[in-house]
Amino acid sequence: MKQPIEPRRIRDFGQIINDSFTFLKENFKPLFKSLIIICGFFIVIGAVSTIFTYANMSSMFSLNVNSYDGFSQPVSYIISAVISTFVLIITQAFVHLTTLCYISVYIQKGNQTPTLPEVWGYFKYYFWRVLGSSILIFFVVIVAMMLCIIPGIYVAPIMYLVIPIIVIENSSFGRAFNESFRLAKNNWWLLFGVIFIMSLIVGISNSIASIPLSIFSMGGKFLSLKAFTLPLIIIFSVLYNVLLLAYVLPAIALCMCYFSFAEQKDGTGLLSRIDKLGSNDDDQPSQPAEEY
Repeated sequence: MKQPIEPRRIRDFGQIINDSFTFLKENFKPLFKSLIIICGFFIVIGAVSTIFTYANMSSMFSLNVNSYDGFSQPVSYIISAVISTFVLIITQAFVHLTTLCYISVYIQKGNQTPTLPEVWGYFKYYFWRVLGSSILIFFVVIVAMMLCIIPGIYVAPIMYLVIPIIVIENSSFGRAFNESFRLAKNNWWLLFGVIFIMSLIVGISNSIASIPLSIFSMGGKFLSLKAFTLPLIIIFSVLYNVLLLAYVLPAIALCMCYFSFAEQKDGTGLLSRIDKLGSNDDDQPSQPAEEY
């Protein structure tokens, strides 16, 4: 029987990318079950808000100049766009946190498949801490950008490690913040490359729906698709929000970066395997003890 992938080992750039896809393949059904149940509500709400946003955009472009009131349509579009963007951010955050919680339980269980109640338990346990930490990270990056563009560019990729460290190590924001800089030292370009490639993959995935949405909304009248514009908007709006689940890949890749850097610096995976020699402890994971 093929052994499950071991996250805690040193990897180069290609291995991080390949093992991220391998982990997703090995855990596809249970991971996406957790994602759909935990994030499904916001995917549905996001689809509805996206439909309204692009339907309003289509109305703006299809109105005759004489019938255009110059106010109600733009306001309606702006409101729906703001709501859609807000729900989009929440959905991305939920997908990211759910994936991190899944991987954390996976590690706690000795590379065994987590159950939905275990993932949900971790999700609830870390939600508020991650929310507060994300706000702090946002301000850290903004301040770094305001001081100078170069420090902002340097700090931004490192901040991507903070949330995985909080969830996987059950640490405080301050410790995770310091640890992210320590682990990223001499690994910045590798981390930046992984983030860039995964962002590119997600961007291409999202463009499958976003580009047709823009075309049908703005050019449906000119493409003689007026009768099909709304059905097409509905179909691609739903697809666009379902494809937000692709953000699972960057979350997995960031965890692989963290495990690789931690193994490189501390040898945590090797020490863990040594400690487990001769051990038959099959205890299920509970909420991990706080680290200080």
